[in-house]
Amino acid sequence: MIKRYFIEIKKFFSMKANNKKLLFHLFFSALLRSISLLIIPLTASMIIDYVTKADFKMSIISSLLFLSSSCFYVLCHHYNYVAYANNSIFTHNKLQELILQKVTMYDENFTKNISTSYIVNTAFNDVGKVMQIPDLTFDAITEFIGMLVAVIVLTKVNILIGLMALILCLLSIYSLGKNTKKRDYYLANQRKQQDNISGLMGQVLDGNKEIKSFNMKEDLNVYLETYKKGRKKNYFKKRIYDDNIAVVIPIILGSGKIFVYLIMSYLILKGYYEVATLVLVIGYYENIQTKYEKFYSCINNLSSYSTPVDRVYKILNYKNKNMLEFGDNDNDFIDGKVEFKNVSFTYEKQEVMRNVSFKIKPNSFTAIVGKSGSGKSTIFRLLLRLYKADKGVILLDDENINDYTKEVYSSNVSIVTQKPFIFDMSIRENLNLVDSNQSNQIAACKRVGIHDYIMGLKDGYNTKLVRDAENISSGQKQLIALARTLLSNSEVLLFDEVTSSLDMRTSKQIMKILKDLKRDHTILMITHKPALMKMADEILVIDHGRLVGKGTHKELMEDNKYYQILQK
Repeated sequence: MIKRYFIEIKKFFSMKANNKKLLFHLFFSALLRSISLLIIPLTASMIIDYVTKADFKMSIISSLLFLSSSCFYVLCHHYNYVAYANNSIFTHNKLQELILQKVTMYDENFTKNISTSYIVNTAFNDVGKVMQIPDLTFDAITEFIGMLVAVIVLTKVNILIGLMALILCLLSIYSLGKNTKKRDYYLANQRKQQDNISGLMGQVLDGNKEIKSFNMKEDLNVYLETYKKGRKKNYFKKRIYDDNIAVVIPIILGSGKIFVYLIMSYLILKGYYEVATLVLVIGYYENIQTKYEKFYSCINNLSSYSTPVDRVYKILNYKNKNMLEFGDNDNDFIDGKVEFKNVSFTYEKQEVMRNVSFKIKPNSFTAIVGKSGSGKSTIFRLLLRLYKADKGVILLDDENINDYTKEVYSSNVSIVTQKPFIFDMSIRENLNLVDSNQSNQIAACKRVGIHDYIMGLKDGYNTKLVRDAENISSGQKQLIALARTLLSNSEVLLFDEVTSSLDMRTSKQIMKILKDLKRDHTILMITHKPALMKMADEILVIDHGRLVGKGTHKELMEDNKYYQILQK
C-alpha cells in the first residue's frame, strides 16, 4: 500500500509545481495541529485527578491548562488552514501554467494520442484535486505520527490496551489499502468512459451540421448509451469498495473502544487505577480514532486522486519518438537562408519525403507546388520542428535548426495557415499575445492593409471577435492573422494555402502584401494558384515526396512535365 502512494506522491512532486517555503509551513502547521490535539486528554485527566483529590488550586490550574491546550489547537488548526490555502492556490495556478506551456510545445501527434476532451478535463477538473496532494500527504504523515504517540502512551499505561490499539490500527490501515486499490481501479475506468462521453459531446457540437444533414442522431445515441452503460457499471463496482471504506472498516477501531471500557472498568474496580486514568486512556483511544478517521480521509482522497495525478503527469511528461529537444544556439541575428540537405522522412511507416535537397535565399519568395498528398505540408511541418527528419539535415543560416534555442527559432520561423485560429478576444488582445506595443500593432496592420477597416469598426482595436472571428469575413480574419505574424518579427514566413478560400479582391491584396514582405522576409508558400506561382522567384515541384522540379514559372513550363500537368 505504502509503495503505491509513494509512487503517486513522487509523481506529483516531480511536476515541480511547488514552493519550498509554502510546503514547510504546510507540514509544520499540520505537525503542530496533530501534537496539540494529544495534549488535551492529558490536561483533562489532570482535572479529574485533582478534583477527586479535592485539590482546588491544582484543579483550577489544570482547567486553565486544558483551556490553553484547546486554544493552542484552534490556533494550530487556523495556521494549517492558511498554509493550505496559500499552497493550494500556488500549486493550482502553477499546474495550469505548466499544462498550457506543454500543450503549446508538443508536436501534432500529441492530440492524436491524448484527446482534446482529456486535456480540457484534466486542466480544469483534475488540477483542482491534484493541488491537494501536499496537504493530504502531510496530514496523513502527521496523523499517523499522532496515532503512534497515542499508542505508546496507552502502552505505558497498560500494555494490553496498547497492543490491542496497535493491532486494530494496523488491521484498519491494511483493510483500507486493499479496498482503496480496488476502488481506484474502477474509478479510473469510470473516468475513461466520462472522457468518451465528453469527447462525443464535443464532436457533436463541431459536426452539428453533418449530423442534421445525414440524420446521424440515432447512431450517435447508440455510442452514447454504450459509454453510459460502461460508466454506470464501473460506478456501482466502485461504490461497493467506497461503502467498505466508509462503513465497514471504521467498525474495527470502534469495537476496540468497548474492550477498553471493559478492561479499564475491571482494573478500576480492582483498585489498580484511578478514574482519572480511565479519562486519560479513553481520551487517547478516542484520539487514535479521531486521527485514524483523519488519516483514512487523507489516504482515501490520496487514493482517489491517483487517477487525476496520473492524468496531469501524462500531459506534463508526454513523450514521442519524433519530438525534438531544442539546442543552446541563441544567435538571434537571422538572415533567413533555408536549406534542406538530403532530407527523408517516414510517417506511420509510410515514406512521405525522399532525399529532398534545396536552398532558399534570404528575402526571396518561393512557391511549393504539387498534387494533394505529395509532401508539400511535410516540408512546413519539418521546418516548424513538429517532426524530426529520419535522414539528412535542415539548416537555417547554415546552422542545424535543432541547435537553436526554442526562443530564437520560434521567433524567427512562423506560419500563416489557410484557416488561422483567432481567439475569442478583442483584436487588440489577439495582437497583444505576440506584441503588446500598440505602435507596432498599428504599423503591422497598416502594412497588411487592415488598419483602416479596424478603425472603421465601432470599437476599433477593442472590437471583440467571437467564435474564432465569425463576426468578420475570412479575408479580414486572414489579414489580422498576417498582422499578428508580422509582430513576431520572424525572418522566415510560411504561408499554407492562404488565398485558397479568399475572394478575388482579398487574394489580390494578399499578393500585393507578399511582394512588399519579400523586401525583408524569406517567404515560402504552398499554393495551387497559378498567379502566385508566376510571382515566385523560384518554384519547388514536389511529387510523391520527391523534388522533381526547381526553377521559375517560365523555366518549368518549358521542360518540366510535372509542373505542366499542374498548370493544366
